[in-house]
Amino acid sequence: MTPSPHAAPRRRIVALDVVRGFALCGILLVNLPPMIRLGALDAQGDPLAFFRFYEDFVQNRFFPIFSFLFGIGFGLMWLSASARSPRPRLALLRRFLFLAVIGILHQLLQPGEALLPYALAGIVVLLPATWIPERLLAPIASVIGAVLLAFGVLSGGGPALIPGLFLLGFAIGWSGFVRSVLDHPGRLALVGGGALAVSVIGFATTDYLTRQINQWINAGLGIAMALVYVVVILLLLRTPVKKPLQAVFSPLGRMALSNYVGATILIIAVKLFLPDLSRFDSHGGYVAALVVCLGILALQVVVSRLWLHRFGQGPLEKLWRRVTWGPAARATHPSTRESSPAIER
Repeated sequence: MTPSPHAAPRRRIVALDVVRGFALCGILLVNLPPMIRLGALDAQGDPLAFFRFYEDFVQNRFFPIFSFLFGIGFGLMWLSASARSPRPRLALLRRFLFLAVIGILHQLLQPGEALLPYALAGIVVLLPATWIPERLLAPIASVIGAVLLAFGVLSGGGPALIPGLFLLGFAIGWSGFVRSVLDHPGRLALVGGGALAVSVIGFATTDYLTRQINQWINAGLGIAMALVYVVVILLLLRTPVKKPLQAVFSPLGRMALSNYVGATILIIAVKLFLPDLSRFDSHGGYVAALVVCLGILALQVVVSRLWLHRFGQGPLEKLWRRVTWGPAARATHPSTRESSPAIER
């Protein structure tokens, strides 16, 4: 099966950029503490309050969002891939190989980063899924994705969640279901309410130690809470705060790959000039780290807006696109350029 070469042009889904940009903020909160080696325990050997907050509300709560968005982005791309290349699967293979190269280089700066696992999972999981017959693609990918996601949760989460979330996102992006859901806020609220109920029950029936020992509980809560975060953002986009949300998060999301790698470089620079953030506050340096994160994000918002206004696409995103479709790839208006899947550590 190949996508129709006559697929109609599709406008960029700005809501996905906003969610991606919001999740990029969470990823920075996740990545900065271990990169600058903030401690997890206080003088008595108990988990720091800020560390517990990170573990319960940030860690593994944004990773599922990025993995799911990556799958959605691939599904949307597959809809028009054969119109852009006579050998669409080869083009998308180049896309994943480029991501793998960036990931290998990024590993030198940030061991444990996600670009390389995403690239490998894309080659092993997403590309083979494009051979599923068109009329069966969405249901088969959804079922397999759900099974793999359940396995990933029972395995304790982390990278084991990637294949299932990739396939579920691929099915939703390719089928057009994502646009349908965005047009029905009542359905979003229902899904978000269910995820919120699961989260509340999970926290009410377990304590911090139990959630850390039984990682499958933490992984399940991570999926539920990630869904809550996404639904809240999407519903807020239907309120008067839509414009400020788009102004802040959309530029970050449109340049997710460039900002992800750029944030690593900025964190390393902070570590060189401020090697011990713990001396700045009485909470193990986590307050200072939060201030650093806000500073990095503010800088990236400004730079992203200026860069996109001038060039229309981030530097790594543009290079990624050229590697995928070739130097002769037809330029597109910024409103219709494909989203670059976002990345989390």
